[in-house]
Amino acid sequence: RRRPRLAREDGGAVFCHLHDDVRVISGNATCGLEIVRQHSAALDPLMQQKRALSRTGRFSNGIAPHAMRGAAEAVARANGHLPPGTGQSLDAIFVCTGGGSLIAGVAAIVKQLMPGTKVIGVEPEENNLMQRSLLAGHRPKLSEPSHFVDGAAVQQLGSEVFRLCDSLVDDVVTVSTDEICAAVRDCFEDTRAMLEPAGAISVAGLKRWLATRPAAAGGASRGNYVVISSDASCIEFDILRFISERASYGEQTERLYALKMPDRSGMFYEVYKAVQPRWVTEFIFRHEPSKDAVVYMSLERPTTQESAEEDSRALLDDLRKIEVHGSDVTANEMAKTHARYLAGARPGEMAGERLIRFEFPEHSGSLAAFLSALTPDMFLTLLHYRNHGGQVGKVLAGVKMPANKHGDFDAMLDGLGVTYFDETENEVFKEYMA
Repeated sequence: RRRPRLAREDGGAVFCHLHDDVRVISGNATCGLEIVRQHSAALDPLMQQKRALSRTGRFSNGIAPHAMRGAAEAVARANGHLPPGTGQSLDAIFVCTGGGSLIAGVAAIVKQLMPGTKVIGVEPEENNLMQRSLLAGHRPKLSEPSHFVDGAAVQQLGSEVFRLCDSLVDDVVTVSTDEICAAVRDCFEDTRAMLEPAGAISVAGLKRWLATRPAAAGGASRGNYVVISSDASCIEFDILRFISERASYGEQTERLYALKMPDRSGMFYEVYKAVQPRWVTEFIFRHEPSKDAVVYMSLERPTTQESAEEDSRALLDDLRKIEVHGSDVTANEMAKTHARYLAGARPGEMAGERLIRFEFPEHSGSLAAFLSALTPDMFLTLLHYRNHGGQVGKVLAGVKMPANKHGDFDAMLDGLGVTYFDETENEVFKEYMA
């Protein structure tokens, strides 16, 4: 609200919204035009669009300003030098959603010139604003934007962006943090360019999309796809540790297991033999004199035709034969971020204990806001804090309190203004930490 008012007061200044402005959307549409220009199969639709432009001066979706018209005509002229029909059809273009101006612009131009090409948005699972908006039919507002994919983080879509995406975008794919990390590594290994999460997320979306499609018969091509990578050069060095750690999980070449096993002599060797020919990449254990030992173990599986899920089931079956029982917790965020570092020292079930996992933008005093809000009858039973690249702090906290204080505790958490998750009923907590 303040910026438009300042622009008016300045006299000659014009306020241009970061995303929700037809000029910004039209500028981003040139990415789509560049894709079309390089794709000779679009020659005939381009020429038809040029004729339509000369008659009406507007695209049918109503957003084509003069600059866009000139760009489209330039594309048609450039493609006029290409022999028609030398290219193949373009099946889909994958675009990071973010604030929406890029995908809205790309969809607006591509659907005019190559209507058979799908435009597919990609966004994080935990921050799927575009998907929620399109499914709901209106523009919901998130309490806070994504921390990990911060280069494409917004809390609400603009009205013009929503209008265009609602009518032109074919689908939205959501991907996990681990899949984004795997895509960052893929891009680095292919190009030696280090993309930030917002730059690599569209690659993760393409991989997820293809993984859900049946394989082509006889090893034939599964189609032609384009990924638009944006915000690619702003990665922070400190976050590389987290990306490197999670990339193997995203590729499903490494899995994390939580196990309970008899705490007796020779047990480790039995487990080692049972997991072969997989490679042990992490093993965390602490002796428990009066209970079964809890173990967190990461395994890298050899290249086989089995899926990760089939391999996991086979492993757990083999472990049960030696009295080791457990779960594949690769998809459990609390286990990957916190529980694996807290093996051992299980106090048993405590009445009134709550387990809370929350994330906050990393800055001085963030953790203090939570600690200072605890009242004297809220007793801290567990605390694990981990910084991820200077951008986001992740905390797991156990708090024991009287039965009549749970409402006050919930109100305190809501007042912190950060994303939090109640993990009290999490399988890993109940089975391996209590």
